[in-house]
Amino acid sequence: MNPDEYDAMAAVEERHWWFRGRLAVVRAFLRRFVPPGRGLDCSCGTGMTLSRLAPWVQVGADLEPLALRHTRARNHPSLLRADLTRLPVQPQAFDVLTCLDTLEHIPDDDAALREIQRVLKPGGYALIPVPAHPWMFSAHDRALHHVRRYRRAELRDKVRAAGLELRKLRYINTALFPLVAAVRLLRGDKGETRSDTTGVPPGPVNAALYAAFAAESALLTWLPAPWGVSLLALARRP
Repeated sequence: MNPDEYDAMAAVEERHWWFRGRLAVVRAFLRRFVPPGRGLDCSCGTGMTLSRLAPWVQVGADLEPLALRHTRARNHPSLLRADLTRLPVQPQAFDVLTCLDTLEHIPDDDAALREIQRVLKPGGYALIPVPAHPWMFSAHDRALHHVRRYRRAELRDKVRAAGLELRKLRYINTALFPLVAAVRLLRGDKGETRSDTTGVPPGPVNAALYAAFAAESALLTWLPAPWGVSLLALARRP
């Protein structure tokens, strides 16, 4: 990502509807399907997810020193500076691996998925949300240095090719999909290269957007949605 994006993320993620809503959905899938264990949050960004997923993950990894600096400021000592395609850990080291909006940054995402499979114990779980729909690629994606957005079948095939069992594949951020899609299409891949999450919307707007996203935590673990801004894959090493 652009370095300024890490500072912006650290400043807003505790309050911003998108970060909080995604975390609510991620926690719902973990609570329902994944036993707590020794886990890795890769990449951990500026540390909020590592703070909130403690029953499942205790170690954070990120390639960007600025991200790790923010994470250390949150009092997380167990950190690795690491490329997801070459993690400096032994095979079968973790019961759980979270990889939250990370694969889209990596040119060789197939190698990253193989590395996830390598470091998981047999029976271990990986939770992998990514941005969906290549046609939605916009200045937001360029600001975050995204290489791609994913088609559903593409993510399914890549997870399976890495030797992982795909247990769930869901669209998420589905209620707000029409609004987000309209904004992205109107802006296109033009304009200022900054993400949509650099500032917190006004209080009532932020609260309403969070409520719409977080409500999915009670629904999407049970029922699939036909569309969404992102995809979430839950995979298991056989």
